[in-house]
Amino acid sequence: MTRSPAHRSVKAPSLPTSWARRKQPVKGHGWTIAHRALVLALFPVLLVAPPAAAAPPHTLTLAQLHHALANHRLSCTDVIRSALDRIAALDRTGPALHAMITVNPAAMAEARDKDVHRGAALPPAHCVPVVLKDNIDTAELPTTGGSPLFADWVPREDATVTARLRQAGAIILGKGNLDDFAAAVYGVSSLEGAMRNPYATERTVGGSSGGPATAVSAGYVPLAFGTDTGGSLRIPAAFTSVVTARPTVGLVSRAGTMPRALTQDTPGPLGRTVADVATGLQLVAGVLPERGYAWHARHGSLNGKRIGIVRSGLSLFGEDDPGVLALLDRGAADLRRLGATVVFLPAPDRDLLGGSSVITFEANRDMTGYLRAAGPDVPVRSFAELHASGAYTPYAKEAFDREIEVGPDGLESNVEYQQALRNRDSLREQTLDLMAHERLDAIGYASAMRPPEPIGVEQGGVFTRWSENTGFPAIGVPMGYTRSLPASLELLGRPFAEPLLFELAGAYERHTRHRVDPPL
Repeated sequence: MTRSPAHRSVKAPSLPTSWARRKQPVKGHGWTIAHRALVLALFPVLLVAPPAAAAPPHTLTLAQLHHALANHRLSCTDVIRSALDRIAALDRTGPALHAMITVNPAAMAEARDKDVHRGAALPPAHCVPVVLKDNIDTAELPTTGGSPLFADWVPREDATVTARLRQAGAIILGKGNLDDFAAAVYGVSSLEGAMRNPYATERTVGGSSGGPATAVSAGYVPLAFGTDTGGSLRIPAAFTSVVTARPTVGLVSRAGTMPRALTQDTPGPLGRTVADVATGLQLVAGVLPERGYAWHARHGSLNGKRIGIVRSGLSLFGEDDPGVLALLDRGAADLRRLGATVVFLPAPDRDLLGGSSVITFEANRDMTGYLRAAGPDVPVRSFAELHASGAYTPYAKEAFDREIEVGPDGLESNVEYQQALRNRDSLREQTLDLMAHERLDAIGYASAMRPPEPIGVEQGGVFTRWSENTGFPAIGVPMGYTRSLPASLELLGRPFAEPLLFELAGAYERHTRHRVDPPL
């Protein structure tokens, strides 16, 4: 395998009864009954007003892209060529965003094949170019974790998320940059360096899913997937002004994804609109609501809903930025204007919130399990070997040095770990009690109470722990800009309340239109 100057290149809880469980994906790219049902579920989001004929592919939503392909206004080759041209212009030249680790050298061949063999009815994600965070396994491309140690390692099979996307017709355009092994939120990898923010290239994109978020924000792709253990989807989404959903833990399979802590890990989609993110979740979720997530994103209303707003107290360090606070207050006013009742809430107990994370305890165990199951060609076979290699950034080292102190075995007798699990139970119970007492549909706050810092500066003001430390779902949606830097409103819901969250976020987005493209 060789490396080009530009890029790498290679030759749970109980479910609502109305939801249908998704069958596990089959090998290859065949269709199942579940996939045919998925096409029907997607019709409401796909059958929308067509784009103007001259609109460049990188500006289109998923619905517009599907319509243009179905009506022969665009070929699959047009779409993939546009995406590759966008990467060539922005990722290592021009603003040099460094969002990508690997670009799929077979992408154009896949596009030509889809053009030649397309049928009358297109699969739901036909020719959608997708970037995957480079800790999600791909059987035909390396999965590096952002580290040179894994630079040439190709997994034996796709992650479940990857397989479901391929089966729905998507093209894996490449793998996105990330903090090494998703162990930091600085937006820097030892393999490809610092990612640059499309809105201010001297600023961080956050992490650890910074590459996929940047790829969506800068128009490389309309859809990307990352992972979130401690804010890794929602932080970079906020800093690059894109939408994301952290699903209820267990809704999306983690199989074939490099873990951090399985109690908290989940893959999730990123897109430029709420409907695109809903469609992305619809493609990979293990269960689907009766009408599909995309329907809810397009047909929701805030009228009559009750939203709790937390203005401060969720960040464990760093002062709140007055510009972000002003945006959050405007967001609350927007919600009221759109018919919601807004109730201001205190933050949860800080000790309980901070004492509910299990990453330090589970990282060794879960990464060792992944490596031992990865086959004979994996570069290291345990977290201990990974730690000893030193093949990661100083930012990841801070986490790894803590995590190596907790062995891969014996957690059932680890007093601190068991207390953290009890704290999580208490936090969940308190959150549900609060929502019931206040009759809330969702709780809103800023994903980060500070805008993105300069590259390499520790990021303060992160507000994401409520979702990751309960396992409850959350959706982040752009709420505007302070000093030209993005900020996001995050909406937290009850377990498996994704349909309602998409309704709320979709209505907020439709009526506010706060997001603007970066000045690239």
